[in-house]
Amino acid sequence: MQERRQGSIINVSSIAAFQPMPYLAVYAATKAFVLSFSEALWAENQKYGVKVLALCPGPTKTEFFEASQWEGFDSNSAEYSRAATAEEVVKDALDSLNAGVSYVVTGGLQHKLITSLSRFLPRESIVKVIAKQLQPK
Repeated sequence: MQERRQGSIINVSSIAAFQPMPYLAVYAATKAFVLSFSEALWAENQKYGVKVLALCPGPTKTEFFEASQWEGFDSNSAEYSRAATAEEVVKDALDSLNAGVSYVVTGGLQHKLITSLSRFLPRESIVKVIAKQLQPK
């Protein structure tokens, strides 16, 4: 891609990349890696015309939650009804890729606020709240 001076890469991260997530520690950490890795590749490839994007969706209407047997997030839940469709996420990704940004948080203002919390609140406070929300019942 660098030799051809064109190409695009979209790496799928998550809004989980922006904060530690007890009980989902490995998932969140791997998504943080994908975000950081993608942003670095984005910077390295600017001079070559290669586009790199880290896609950071929030909950999306896919089979992910059913397959993972995620408690409280099924097709009947309020959270599911507010989730973006896969088509909406793809449109946001392609629009952002074409805009040349390094990452995009999809799914609306709520997700953008969630990903910005660590800029305004102590990390320990955030992780304690997340731990209460995600603690298995």
